[in-house]
Amino acid sequence: MNLLSKLKGKDKYETVENYSIAVILIGGLILSSGMALTAIATKGIPAILAMLGSLISFLGTVVLVFSWLVKEFKSG
Repeated sequence: MNLLSKLKGKDKYETVENYSIAVILIGGLILSSGMALTAIATKGIPAILAMLGSLISFLGTVVLVFSWLVKEFKSG
């Protein structure tokens, strides 16, 4: 079971949607682990992980919204 083959969609827009959702989930996992580690130490790597995870999730969300917009304008 290849994970990358499951992310392929019917067309390129659906493939971009699937990849951006995967990026959002990965960013959420990094954000959650950074926040959990912040309970132990509030400086250093845990804070960087939390900020990095939120940035990755935000960028994935922006890509997802733009792919929806492009898909809507191309179809209609």
